[in-house]
Amino acid sequence: MRGGAGLLLLGLAACSTLPRHAPVPPPQAPPAPPPAAPARPAEARPAPPAEPAVAAERSPWQRIREGLAMPGCDHGADTLRWAHRYAASPRRFEASWTQVMPLVLWVLDEVERRDLPTEFVFLPYVESHYRPLPGRGDQPAGMWQLTATTARGRGLRVGADYDGRLDLAESTRASLDLIALYEEKFADWRLANMAFNAGEFRVRRLIEPLGDRRLSPDELARLALSRTTHEHLDKLMALACIASDPARFGVQLPEPAASDRLQPVALARPIDLRVAAHLADIDLDTFRRLNAGHLRTRLAADAPPRLILPAPQAQRFEALSADLPDALWSDWRELRTRHATDVASLASAAGVDANLVGLANGLAADARIADGARVLLPGREQATPAADHAKAAVHVVKSGDTLGAIARRYRVRLAELLRWNALAATATLRPGDRIRVGPPPS
Repeated sequence: MRGGAGLLLLGLAACSTLPRHAPVPPPQAPPAPPPAAPARPAEARPAPPAEPAVAAERSPWQRIREGLAMPGCDHGADTLRWAHRYAASPRRFEASWTQVMPLVLWVLDEVERRDLPTEFVFLPYVESHYRPLPGRGDQPAGMWQLTATTARGRGLRVGADYDGRLDLAESTRASLDLIALYEEKFADWRLANMAFNAGEFRVRRLIEPLGDRRLSPDELARLALSRTTHEHLDKLMALACIASDPARFGVQLPEPAASDRLQPVALARPIDLRVAAHLADIDLDTFRRLNAGHLRTRLAADAPPRLILPAPQAQRFEALSADLPDALWSDWRELRTRHATDVASLASAAGVDANLVGLANGLAADARIADGARVLLPGREQATPAADHAKAAVHVVKSGDTLGAIARRYRVRLAELLRWNALAATATLRPGDRIRVGPPPS
């Protein structure tokens, strides 16, 4: 959140009461069939009545529409301009929501639980397109774009090994707490949104001379806040406008897949995140996007002791992690093989059971391993020698540089480069940016 206390989003409806979802009536049992006549031996008995169908989970877009509390399309001409701009490429717009649907469902659940207007589901989209963007220096970070000062003020830990601003659960909690707090202070969702973007005290200083009355749209537009702050509210209203009537903009909003539902998994002890990804059968990039707050290969001892995983993978992780000895949860090192081998040979050399090595690497105990493959074996990662670390620890971005080119130049994997810098693969580089090209110091 930029400014003293906040980053983004708010809407309208000062004292409006959000609509509540009507409970879905339970399916009624089919009426009892009339007594059947005694069946003759040669006759087949009638089939039993079918079980009533289980009601599917309600569409998130319908839930959002029922919880809207701000003007949306009626906010003004700027809102409509932004709505048409967002929907200018319907397929790209739809795809962007498909990609982040698991995160949207998480935020929507939290917004509804707090009885906040569902416009706030669009706040992370306005801020970051729901990406856990890393911060540089004092810049905002995470999908909610909180500054370090604001985050720490809301109880988030921001450090070298764990950044709560990148943590889906923690950053969502802190951001929605702020939004609710600002509405209490300003009694106007629109002003609460502006305070989240521009800072509470800046907004307070501007509205105090105006008294406690509700500001008209024209008065709101004339507040001496930055163009960015005013556009932020317009963007929020624009997304709500599209969601309320997608056909008007030629958009078909995507529905979630069964695997989009996320589930927190409590951990009894810190774990190596690479091993955890194998146990859950999730590729490491996806795993890290869902657990972006953890900046090292191992879960920090003072970070929240849990992972966030898709529900089916959460069940797999809980089942397989029970087979991992306590001593082998966090102490693993990554090595590159120098010749073709197999899991059993590597396990024998390390003095551990082949099943454990296979489990940690997502392989069968008798699997073959190619020359040059990267494998995990028990033991601590070797620290980078100080001389090597000092020689080429950071690359200063020049015009034309790309993440792939930097990874090739320093002979590191792109996935490692992204992890060391907490970057998304789609991150934009600017000349002068400093990119770490080796693991951070332990």
